[in-house]
Amino acid sequence: MKYGKYKVLVEEVFEIARKMNNKVVISKPNNIVVMNKYSDIEKYAFDEIYGEDEYTWSDIRQLEAAEIKGKLYELDIESKPEGLDDLTEVIANILRESIPDEYSDFFENVVVDLKNCALNRAVNGKIDNFYEIILQIYNSGGFPCGWQGNYPDEGKIVAYYESTSIS
Repeated sequence: MKYGKYKVLVEEVFEIARKMNNKVVISKPNNIVVMNKYSDIEKYAFDEIYGEDEYTWSDIRQLEAAEIKGKLYELDIESKPEGLDDLTEVIANILRESIPDEYSDFFENVVVDLKNCALNRAVNGKIDNFYEIILQIYNSGGFPCGWQGNYPDEGKIVAYYESTSIS
């Protein structure tokens, strides 16, 4: 079966991608750090170093994705969800129509994040972990862009929300 036993949860990621241009902020995750200065997104996403091991935001996202991919590779052939190789293309096509203009410079990052959110759901279902929080941020109108604290032992995801939309 395409996307496996958690097909509905994977397809929810597509719906969240379709609604990205909707500026309505719904309930934000509680376990994040909110910032509302757009000009700081690049600093958090590309310049900042997090923790003693000096990870970048990209490193953290890749480390978290590696855990999901490790679980995927451990599945036997019958349990592996089908259709996962097409996730990047499916999500990129959706986002071309729905990504807000202010995030267009981060298009590839958003595609990779949402692909990893879909992979996470295909492998784990809906559990409280890093990529589920990333998905909640996108769904609530935010943009995950960094970390605050000493990764991986402590800290929270930093997310940008427009100051006019924060409730």
